[in-house]
Amino acid sequence: MSASPAVVWTVATFAAAILLGSAVLVTGCSRSESVQADSGTRLEHGTTYSADLDGDGVSERVVVDGSPASLTITDGDTVYRSRDRWQVVEARLGDTDHNGVLEVVALLDSDEGRHLGLFAHFGGEYRERLVTSELHPRPVSLEIVPPENAPAGSDGSPVSSGDLVLLTLEPAPGRIGQQSVLCRWNGFGFTGLGPPASE
Repeated sequence: MSASPAVVWTVATFAAAILLGSAVLVTGCSRSESVQADSGTRLEHGTTYSADLDGDGVSERVVVDGSPASLTITDGDTVYRSRDRWQVVEARLGDTDHNGVLEVVALLDSDEGRHLGLFAHFGGEYRERLVTSELHPRPVSLEIVPPENAPAGSDGSPVSSGDLVLLTLEPAPGRIGQQSVLCRWNGFGFTGLGPPASE
């Protein structure tokens, strides 16, 4: 199945993202058991995961919980908590910005609609590295696609050296059934590449 030009163009507008640099920081952390996680792990609500998000060889603790759901990253005595305006719908770990360390990739709801967010250790702190403008068609789920599973470009070379984001979208106006689109980091946002090769 091929994506309509409107879908590809809409997803390509991810690059028109809102870059946000503020973070909510508090001190202290709880010491509960955690599950070791790596690229592609889906962050289940209420489960604490361990993953190295800053490249120092020591795992941070990551949890999505609460109602509405928020993201918390704990690194020693530093705790980052996503802002109240973002409700986490789904989150996964992946190195989608290709810098060698994991970040949290999330679908977020706000009063404006559904967004794609990237939460990372960036500029020396944990923060919202990227939150896109409202997405149309609305994504209903996301997956992380490792580079070895990425489709080849027209010249046969891989389209990405790092993880890609696969979004499943609600049906576009005039279409029946959901569509999927692969998205690649372009340095400051995500660009839609069209549907995966299997569609």
